[in-house]
Formats: sequence, structure tokens, C-alpha cells
Amino acid sequence: MKIAVLEASHWHVPLYLDALEAPGIQVVAVSDSEQIKGEAIAARFGSRLYTSAYELLDREEVDFAFVFGRHSDMPALAEAVIAHKIPFAIEKPCGINMSQVTRLRTLTEEANLYCAVPLIFRMSELLSALKDADGCVPSDFNSLSFRFIAGPPSRYQAAGSGWAIDPEFSGGGSTINLATHFIDFFRLLTGKEVAKVSASMNSRTHKGIAEDYSLLTMQTEDGVIGLVETGYCFPSSPDEQREFSFTFSSDRMYAKSGPDRIEIRDRNNLAAGTRSRRLQLETDIYYPLFVKRVLEECRTGAKPLASLRDAEAMMQVMDAAYASARQGGALQTLPRITT
Repeated sequence: MKIAVLEASHWHVPLYLDALEAPGIQVVAVSDSEQIKGEAIAARFGSRLYTSAYELLDREEVDFAFVFGRHSDMPALAEAVIAHKIPFAIEKPCGINMSQVTRLRTLTEEANLYCAVPLIFRMSELLSALKDADGCVPSDFNSLSFRFIAGPPSRYQAAGSGWAIDPEFSGGGSTINLATHFIDFFRLLTGKEVAKVSASMNSRTHKGIAEDYSLLTMQTEDGVIGLVETGYCFPSSPDEQREFSFTFSSDRMYAKSGPDRIEIRDRNNLAAGTRSRRLQLETDIYYPLFVKRVLEECRTGAKPLASLRDAEAMMQVMDAAYASARQGGALQTLPRITT
């Protein structure tokens, strides 16, 4: 299978590379308009290197493309891939607003092309643990909360992706860069669309132009509440890079995170005490699994683990969150997405 990697200086690209060395995969071409990491990656795979993704697409015959790049550039890159009828995966958030993602979804569906988005909590041990606790994913959640506080924005600059903290190119700060996964996971776990959104944000920790702390709330039509707290406030070091915690409350159980585990209490069997299961909370490990899965899905004609329809719904919430924050936390009511 011949693979192209478009815009190889994106900070997520290193998480994909080991999986692309598997038998039967050949990375034939790499583009890197920023000219930071592309040369080394192309050398690693013996690939042809381009400074223009569009030139790569015009010259190369590939079976699958992994699309990265600045959030502001992703829609145009993806449209070029679609025009060449190449199945692809595109890093979230796929653009800087919902309308861009809606257009990509429409074009992809019209072309009948495979497209996957790495909303990787859909393949996480956390999801497996919740399934195991009830025999399936619980459908009776009342509230869910996520707290993901990463290290300082300077880590993007150190990774060669300083644009990620410039809203002109990224669309925002910690909300659009970190909250994406948890908005999607809330939709997946509840099985319901988000009806109302509110958010508050600030940049008091690092005083940059993008928010470095964000508190986002979601509500479904029947009142299930989701809370997503993200930021760049954690004083990270190699031994501890971030804080990640969660709590889930349903009619039957209450689950919360420990340092390396999930702890579950059954409301109908309190005498059993707290059940504890070790859990891998380091999310980077799921990207190689994502690569393997999407290439197999593409080969077999299976539907993607997460699609542009899922990214579109996530970005509807994202747009509402930023609108709410601009309006001092005013509640936003979301219309149903129509196709």
C-alpha cells in the first residue's frame, strides 16, 4: 500500500511513524512546506520529499494519504486529496470552524471516499473498561466530566508547530487543540447529540493570544451534562507531562479516575465496595493502533472508526464554545445538523 504523508512537521506526525514501517506499507512521498521535519522523515522511509503537498498529489500515485498541517490549511489540503480520489485520514479538528468540516464531509460523501479522523478515545482502554463494567457501553449516564491540563504552549514551539497557539492558524488554544477528543467521547458515551453549550476561557497563565484555560459545558436535550476542562497550566517535566482525570455518573454506577486506573462503584451493590482496574491513560499509544486500523478499514471497505460526520458534530460544539466565551459564557442552543 503506497502512502503519502502531507505536512510532516505537524506535532502529531511522530506518533504515526512506527506504524507506517509495518510490512505491506510503503511511504512513497512526504510533503513539508515548513521544512522542519520532512527531510528526516523522508530519509527514514526512503521517500521523495516535496515542499508542496499539491505538487506531491499531482506527481505521485498513492493509495492512501495522511493529512496534517495547520488547522487553517487542512480544508484546502483535504479538498485536493478528494479531487485526486485518494482515501485519507485527517488530523482533528480538520479545519478551524464547522462550515469547513461540513464542506469536507459533503465532498467526501459525494466522491464516495474513505476518510477517518483520529478521535482516538473511541479505541481506548477507558472505553473498554466502561464496556466491561456493564457488559456494554452504559446508556444511562447523567453526567460526565473530563479534566485534561497539559504543559505550557512553548511545547508546540519546541515541536516546530508554533502556529498551534496562534488563533489565525489554529482557530484557538487549548479548547480546539485538546477538548476535541472529549466532546466526541461525550457524544459517543451518551449516544446523544449536544443541544446546548456554554464556555469560559482565559489566558491568565501564559498571557498569550490564545486561551490557555477553558471550561466548557455541554447538555443533551434530555439534560445529560458534560464538563470539559482543558488548559496549558500544568508545570510539566519529562517525568510528569500533564494532568488527566475524569468522572462518570450513571443510574447504575459511579466511575472516577485514579493515577493509573479506573475506580467503579455499583449503586445497587454498595457492599461490594469499589472495583479498581488498571488503565493506560497515556493517549499517545493509540495513534499507531489508529494507523493500523484505518488502513485495514480502507482495504476492506469498512466504515471508519470516526468519520467527518463525527468531526462535524464535534466542531459544531467547538464553534458554540468559542461563541459563548466571546459572549461572557452565554448559553448557546445548537440546531440539528442537516444533510
